[in-house]
Amino acid sequence: MKIALYLNNLWGISATARIAYMLAKEFEKKSHQVIFVINKPPIEIGKEFPIRVLKKKGEPLRAWELAKLCEGENIDVVLSFMRPQSNVSGLANRFFKRSKTAFIGSVHNTDNYLTYNKAYQLPYRYLEKWLLEGNDKIVAVSNGVKEDLKEAFFINPQKVEVIYNPIDIDLIKEKAREPIDPRLNELFKKHPVIVNVARMETQKGLHHLINIFERVNRKLPQTRLVLIGDGSLRRDLENRVLKKGLKGKVLFLGWRENPFPYVARSRIFALTSLWEGFGMVLVEAMALGVPPVAFKTRGGHVEVLENCCPLVEYPREDLFAERLIELLTDREKYDKLRQKVLKRVENFRSEVIADRYLELFEETLRGKFKS
Repeated sequence: MKIALYLNNLWGISATARIAYMLAKEFEKKSHQVIFVINKPPIEIGKEFPIRVLKKKGEPLRAWELAKLCEGENIDVVLSFMRPQSNVSGLANRFFKRSKTAFIGSVHNTDNYLTYNKAYQLPYRYLEKWLLEGNDKIVAVSNGVKEDLKEAFFINPQKVEVIYNPIDIDLIKEKAREPIDPRLNELFKKHPVIVNVARMETQKGLHHLINIFERVNRKLPQTRLVLIGDGSLRRDLENRVLKKGLKGKVLFLGWRENPFPYVARSRIFALTSLWEGFGMVLVEAMALGVPPVAFKTRGGHVEVLENCCPLVEYPREDLFAERLIELLTDREKYDKLRQKVLKRVENFRSEVIADRYLELFEETLRGKFKS
């Protein structure tokens, strides 16, 4: 099978690019040919695979170019990542109906209904339905994303398959063994650390996390909160920490190319997001045996943690703090949860997810071109 993975770019920091690269390596291991199709540089990962850069601008012209590329290179399956690229592949499929190519889109976010639920946006929502349903199938990275597509764009649920995002557990563990900033060694040795890795934007609910940590630290003064990431709200969050008298107890490490050594040295991963498509950082923390606690908000992280890890009704900061205190003080409960986490995360191994995609590709090709 010859598979084209279509995404915006191959930037190493992009979660989408890393997911596509993981899948490409797994597909190749199973003797499938893989090429990347991107809209533009940078190209930082995936260089060992053939890479095609679309020259056209705008969705209709890119769709025409993608369709011609599929014809010229005998592509069996196009898997598009994220909604803009899925719109293009949907158009390409509508323009290119005689092709022997299956077009599969994918959507990774759960905020579409929140963004497009106004009455004046109704025409756009129906246009988006037409574009996305031009694909033979649409992958949602969680049931939450599938439901959001139905609410936001009235997508036929029969068109949507749920396949969770993959993680490379072995690579994560390898990266976690790298050294950390020497100035922080004592922090992790002396203090129980609660960690979060996120863009510092409204979606991530980090103002809640600072409020929660204040409650935890009041009971357990030795605890520390480590925030890894950056964003437009960083200054506001730093000011909140100062006003609460938590200077020196909440550490802002900024963006780190490799956050895994810091996560691995932490006791608990706290996720306070208001919504998540899937929650990659959560599963990556689980791969390192770091138990998570999260708000039960809109998104795939709830599916990941259900019947496994503590989920707290939003916005109950008091209950969230209680769950953290419980895990920090009850070693038996903590160890049992850690074992559950390590077992649960095996479901998201890249080879397991790649097999699910290959099954979908074969089913879609059979359905589209059955005699």
